[in-house]
Amino acid sequence: MDGDTHDPGMLRGDDLEHFRQRNLGRLLDEVHMAFDRRALQYLRDSGYPMLNAAHTHVLRTMRFEGATITDMAVRAGISKQAMSKLVASFEEHGFVCFVADPDDARSRIVTVTEAGGVLLAMGIRALKRAEADIGAVIGSDRLDMLVDLLSLARDAGIDSAIGQGAAHRRRRS
Repeated sequence: MDGDTHDPGMLRGDDLEHFRQRNLGRLLDEVHMAFDRRALQYLRDSGYPMLNAAHTHVLRTMRFEGATITDMAVRAGISKQAMSKLVASFEEHGFVCFVADPDDARSRIVTVTEAGGVLLAMGIRALKRAEADIGAVIGSDRLDMLVDLLSLARDAGIDSAIGQGAAHRRRRS
């Protein structure tokens, strides 16, 4: 050993800063947050100023066929209590209502009202506008490729596909 005990894989100085700014996780997070802010602003501009970033958890998990608070919370990755508060806000604004769960007397199903359906339609328009804004910057072909690549990673089960499982799945497709 030559007396240098630092890990050769350890990044320092400008290399560390470059890695911090350009690693995939950070880039995905920053683009995701900017995308959500833009889509939310489009929704607010379309007559929904009461919505905030937390409300996107409800918008992403509302189903016309209905869903339980528990199902919505799991899909959103938040606690049941947090989802309950958010859904209560949507109920106050008339976007959702509750109906009895025919399969479980203790449970209620969150259903979309007519006003909620209009909100969902506006949400889709807002998402499409935010997506088009990204396409205007990187080009529609690259946007399509980005969506395809991210869909591929998601559909491959990226959470559970780390290691041999990922390589195995790629070979089969």
